[in-house]
Amino acid sequence: MLSFLKNLLGNTPTSEEVRQQIQEESILPATAEHSQQGKQSAPAGVVTSLSLHPSWEDKLSSQEKYALSFMAQELEPLAEGSISLAGTSLVPHDAGVEVTAFIRNSSDRPMTLNEMTLVVLFGDQQLFTRQKFDLAEIGEIPPRSARPWSFVFEREHFLQVDVLLVSWKIAFEMAQKKMVLPQQLELEESWIKALSDEQKNSLIELAKRLPSIKEGEVNIQSMQIRTEESGALNVMLLIRNGSSQSLSFEKLPLVLYDATGEKVAEGLFELGSLTVHASTSKPWLFIFPPESIQKQDADFSRWKVSVPQS
Repeated sequence: MLSFLKNLLGNTPTSEEVRQQIQEESILPATAEHSQQGKQSAPAGVVTSLSLHPSWEDKLSSQEKYALSFMAQELEPLAEGSISLAGTSLVPHDAGVEVTAFIRNSSDRPMTLNEMTLVVLFGDQQLFTRQKFDLAEIGEIPPRSARPWSFVFEREHFLQVDVLLVSWKIAFEMAQKKMVLPQQLELEESWIKALSDEQKNSLIELAKRLPSIKEGEVNIQSMQIRTEESGALNVMLLIRNGSSQSLSFEKLPLVLYDATGEKVAEGLFELGSLTVHASTSKPWLFIFPPESIQKQDADFSRWKVSVPQS
């Protein structure tokens, strides 16, 4: 598991071992570029420090720990809030190839990963192999730290053979979610009775013109806003369900922002049991009462409503 340390600590590699090269691939890309001519100035970002899994703590000597700590400190700083892989060694293994990498967490909170697919790329981003791994085995990765781990990519998963792996990197395979457009506009029975055919058709056409959303995504699209004489704000939203399951909402917190990005109003809306079926969009009217309005004379030339992150 720790065969890469032989090269790191100065042992002579065999002719079968592959040249090492530190490469990095981030889920959230770092903003600073690595300079091949040496560091002229310290790039902005998070420097990760070494974190060892208990199983590694017991097997490593003090010299090996020091070497790993130095390597972790020398990795290029990450953008804050990233999870990244930084490969350090790729060597032959009886079952295929063994890749050792730092799993780096540049956020301010500990992180535990689950099953994910990793890929090894070489040359001009060519795919050499991909394989699923249970990353929960790595344990909890502390904030702003880098944890080394070894991955054995089995020969049966190789997509190419007889390639020279002198320029390579290991990366997370980020599944590209298919873009879908909830085709069906769903109206509550009360809306069907209250709206004219022209109003219904207008809603249908508006829903069709909206951009697609990712498969499995649920979002809220701002549609219309009107100020009542009482001072209340009537806001029509379109709840879009791009998932394969029906969703029910009993309560929904919402915040209204104007063109300046300032908060105009917020409230918690009781919806009873509002259901939006799979792959459909449903319009709903939300009324912000006068007492919920925090900004008068708001600019509604542009506006949006969102669900607060908390």
